Amino acid sequence: MMMTRLTVNPVFIIAITLMIMTNNCTHRTHEADNGQQEAAGEGIPEATISEGNNQFAFDILGELPHENENLVISPFSISTAIAMTYAGAREGTLEQMADIMHFDSDQDRFHRGYSNYLQSLSDLIEEDIRLNIANSLWAQEDYHFLDSFFEIVQENYDSETFQVNYKTNREEIRKDINQWVYDETREKIEDLIAPGVLTRDTRLVLVNAIHFWGAWMKEFDPELTRENRFFMENNDTVAADFMSREDTLPYYEDERLQALEIPYTGGNFSMMMVLPGEGITAAEIEATLDAQSFASLTDSMEETALKAFIPKFEGETKVDLEDIFRNMGMELPFSRDADFSGMTGDLELVIDKVIHQAMIEVEEEGTEAAAATAVVIIRKTAIDPDETPVFRANRPFLFYIKDNINQSILFAGRVMNPEK
Repeated sequence: MMMTRLTVNPVFIIAITLMIMTNNCTHRTHEADNGQQEAAGEGIPEATISEGNNQFAFDILGELPHENENLVISPFSISTAIAMTYAGAREGTLEQMADIMHFDSDQDRFHRGYSNYLQSLSDLIEEDIRLNIANSLWAQEDYHFLDSFFEIVQENYDSETFQVNYKTNREEIRKDINQWVYDETREKIEDLIAPGVLTRDTRLVLVNAIHFWGAWMKEFDPELTRENRFFMENNDTVAADFMSREDTLPYYEDERLQALEIPYTGGNFSMMMVLPGEGITAAEIEATLDAQSFASLTDSMEETALKAFIPKFEGETKVDLEDIFRNMGMELPFSRDADFSGMTGDLELVIDKVIHQAMIEVEEEGTEAAAATAVVIIRKTAIDPDETPVFRANRPFLFYIKDNINQSILFAGRVMNPEK
């Protein structure tokens, strides 16, 4: 199921990820975690983590249907949430998750590397840039989790841990988690967990939240914003407010597309927009992009004096991802054969649902976005050089919000209809 909704407003980024886990049976085993690997020195480079996450971003975008509505997701949030869950995966479950998520199969090396990657993002914060990344664990107080699992998540993902009782206090716990999410996302995500989602069998909820606010390095002058027509792929047109300015910005053009990058204050983060050429759809361009071609495209961009016309836009997306993950080949984590024994020492846990929700708002001052991902785990029961280039985004285009050190995509999506 996928729901998209559209409106119009200003500037920020939030991503939240929930993992809700329940057990398979009533017995309690306390086997040692034989799958836990010994320390292997340094983690893998941040660039490797970033490249893997970017490849996952293009993989999952390719699975989401193209409609005449805006789309926004946070592949970073999804990857970080799955990375914490991955700490408990073993055997074939680990292999499938590593393959689909582009994770290193050496658990210790991967989580050390991911920790360095998260720290590198935090180090990029400058004036007029807000970036908050927060993780938390909400664990059943009397359940037989392995200490080694909590240590991996706490040490590498800086996660808070809360001991709770899902057997009797589910409504209170639901409100507490929602309040934590609300606070960490600067009041942008409310009531993430709906009544009835937590059950007596819930054993663990893992939450990842990312919040970003970025002011453009050079704001668009509101006095220059004008209403104009946006040409949709179904041949309809809608009225949209177009921001405009003349500037020198990173730019690339060939016979199939134009690409423009607009930096946020400080230059460590930017939004990159990819505009298909006339007669070419956003889906056709998206189908040609992966982590390698995206890196090649960014490397090909050069500082160019140009005129830019960008519509103000908003988008909101909610999508269930479990079937998409299965289609991508990650089937075991959702089956009775799932192995998350790295969490418990036994085979009691299985992922039931992965729910992702995100929003974005782009205006003259900057960018605001938010996202939430819930992973529910239940028990195993059933250009001409003589002319000034013009980047006029008056038809569907793609966008990516990224950091400019790791080139890591934090948010990605499509603008299909910026109607006022």
